Amino acid sequence: MKRTICSLLAAGMVITSLAGCSGSNRTAEPTKAAENTEQNSTNGGSEGSQAENSAGEGTEKPYAGTTIRVLSMTGQISDAMEEYLDRFEEETGIKVNMELYGEAQLREKCTTEFLAGSSTIDAFLMSPLQDMTAFSNNGWVEPLDSYLEDPDFDWEDFASAPMEQIKIKSTGETGALPLYSSVQLMFYRKDVFEEKGIKPPTTYDELIAACEAINNPEDNFYGIACRGEKIALTSQFSPFLFGYGGAYFKDGVCAFRETETIDAAKFYGKLLGTYAPEGILTAGYSQMTQLFNAGQVGMCIDAIALYQTLIDSNESAFFDKVGVAPIPEGPAGRQSYKQVVWGASIYSGSKNKEAAWEFLKFTAGKDIAAEITPKGMPTFRASVWEDERVTSTMPEDYIEAYNTEIQADTTNQYGLPRMTAVSEARDAMGEAIVYSIETKGEGAEIENRMKAAADRVDQLLKDAGEYGEDYPYVE
Repeated sequence: MKRTICSLLAAGMVITSLAGCSGSNRTAEPTKAAENTEQNSTNGGSEGSQAENSAGEGTEKPYAGTTIRVLSMTGQISDAMEEYLDRFEEETGIKVNMELYGEAQLREKCTTEFLAGSSTIDAFLMSPLQDMTAFSNNGWVEPLDSYLEDPDFDWEDFASAPMEQIKIKSTGETGALPLYSSVQLMFYRKDVFEEKGIKPPTTYDELIAACEAINNPEDNFYGIACRGEKIALTSQFSPFLFGYGGAYFKDGVCAFRETETIDAAKFYGKLLGTYAPEGILTAGYSQMTQLFNAGQVGMCIDAIALYQTLIDSNESAFFDKVGVAPIPEGPAGRQSYKQVVWGASIYSGSKNKEAAWEFLKFTAGKDIAAEITPKGMPTFRASVWEDERVTSTMPEDYIEAYNTEIQADTTNQYGLPRMTAVSEARDAMGEAIVYSIETKGEGAEIENRMKAAADRVDQLLKDAGEYGEDYPYVE
């Protein structure tokens, strides 16, 4: 394997990352990246093309001698791939030139090369929530449906994955293999709950009762932390929004005027306005771990990615007192989002698609899934949750809570409003929720603020040609 670690800076280009995705602490080597790209451009991305190796067809290594170029994000995924890559190359005879980038740089590198039309990339990782629509609309993503019939891959093992997120929008075909997931979980202080003689809440009524039982502002200890910063809160408000039977959109129109959505805003406002610490209105992803690890809150509802920091003895004095439970159910059930955080795809212009598929099989295989799951990157593969490498290293309550969430039926498909002007929409929606938090869910203007947010979002939809019958996304 030849690996290069790359760093790209694009003047004037700002790309937003998913909360909780890991970056890279490795030293950048841009000169090696350039040398590797030049080499692959010269040889078409392969030291020996599949056509040249046709004599190997029918053997155990039909693609032996093929070299593929792979672009990946740095972090636990690339670490896990490298752990097993020598074995992959030995078993298949396929050589892998893997280039590692930070998330934004990976997106930029792929986009730049694909737009040029002469890329030698064979396989690449992407964030389906952010990239699938643009990449597939431009014809850069190879359909995988015929490959998924491969009996050695066991596609049925991914039954819990939200398939809509990995589809090529124009055809409905699968365009990426789901590598790991994000759901929302409830983290709580086991020692505090034991002292009070209470159990993790399973309903919204029980959630309020638990907050009431442990909330103690005089000692700077509060019942719960959830995101309160107006843009950051949108995704974590989503299980309450859908838990009340609400939604971001209905028939291509912003649903913030609907009774269920307003009720959700009032509940979220009451929860945080009454039982969260001061300063919650500026709290995003990072502040959740800080509040929990500082011993200021008894519960936190947020993305699963928080867990690794909460149980880190270098980060928290309460690392051994962290309990994990599914999020509570609302009137419309338990509604955590299920997100495909990273997926693996084949570039449609690859000259080595069959060899690239072998690499995708390896990347989404059970070994790598078992490697990354205990590191905070849980797999969609059902079988891995019974693998000793997972069960022997992960707490039973974490495994149970995750599987409860991932197997639950949910109408909260994405956790975010799906539209072109998503940042502006989150700002408008979040502003209305912030008012509800400020007034503990009782403000006289909550309904008006929600309707004003809906008006702003509808105008954004109209400006983008996505309003009403023209709404192009799955709601």
